Amino acid sequence: MIMQAIVIDVQWNRLLVQDLETRQRVIVHTPDARWFIAGDLVLIWYNGVMTKSIPPQITALRIATLPPETVPPARPPVFFPPIIRPPVIRPPFIRPPFGRPGAGRPPQNRPGPRPPRSRR
Repeated sequence: MIMQAIVIDVQWNRLLVQDLETRQRVIVHTPDARWFIAGDLVLIWYNGVMTKSIPPQITALRIATLPPETVPPARPPVFFPPIIRPPVIRPPFIRPPFGRPGAGRPPQNRPGPRPPRSRR
């Protein structure tokens, strides 16, 4: 596979690049890292294996520097307008009166303390 990227940082035997297609940073392991400087546009050939680490890592089979004129024009950033939603108006929560409701039962059948029964 081929990746077109810009070199961000040069480290010992590896490069930190930004892939121009996916806009993600990738660490490229190569013994030729010392020949590149930050800002170089490079073509990287690799076997297609990329780790799932952050940032992803690949091992370069071959790297070539491209002239700066071949840098594709930058895509304008995509801005989405904020989503404005109408306010959510909920009806007020009405609590029932304190205690258990009578449910239409006559007073003698309601639960609660009963008056004492008279003896005859």
